[in-house]
Amino acid sequence: MCVDERVVYASQMDQRVTWKEYPWWVKLSLLGVPGRAGVWGCFALALLLGAAALYFSQSDARFRPFTFVALAAIPYVLTIRWIDRHGSWHQPRRR
Repeated sequence: MCVDERVVYASQMDQRVTWKEYPWWVKLSLLGVPGRAGVWGCFALALLLGAAALYFSQSDARFRPFTFVALAAIPYVLTIRWIDRHGSWHQPRRR
């Protein structure tokens, strides 16, 4: 990272978005989750449940629809990326 990139990055840090300006899908993903570690936990849980459903669907076809639970992990990753780039994990969240 050169000096110019650091200056641009530092200026972007000052332009953080407030909670009221967060997109609806970010607010929905954060609903009831305490912070960044909690969002990573939800991501891991969604992947784990999807993998378990895939494993059990090998022997019982009734578990096949539940493999789509793994797709629930996508919004959590996108939320983490969005807040890291545009928001802050330390500002108070008001609904």
